[in-house]
Amino acid sequence: MNRAENGINLHRFCEGYGLRVRPYHESRTPRPANTVYGGRYLKRLMRKDIDRAGLVVRCIQSSNPTCFDDVTVWATWCFIGAHFAQGTPSAAIEAFRRVDLADIRQRAQRLIMGESGRMAKTATAISILLAQAIIDEDKAA
Repeated sequence: MNRAENGINLHRFCEGYGLRVRPYHESRTPRPANTVYGGRYLKRLMRKDIDRAGLVVRCIQSSNPTCFDDVTVWATWCFIGAHFAQGTPSAAIEAFRRVDLADIRQRAQRLIMGESGRMAKTATAISILLAQAIIDEDKAA
């Protein structure tokens, strides 16, 4: 695990990947491509493992660059840690290129909301649907 120093700059990290960091109060829907609002969640992940945080950014960009919200970033982080921890970064990026994260996020939102309340956390549902889509694609290939 390659832990980032305390002084790492979120804006410079994101610039390296072509992301723009905007203040959270400017967030809007639909989100523009390659834009992070606030970035506090990404900063926390950078402190845990800077290499994996970079891989998360590249995977989201290869799938759908409008999906840089906190829930999708966290679900992608968890999925990569579970399924691509020992694999190469290029394999993870190629797997994400074949799926649409925006579609998976919408499916997860419909899945978790029931008539009487929430069934699960959104990040968990996204991770499960992502695993289902990528594992099914890998078996078919």
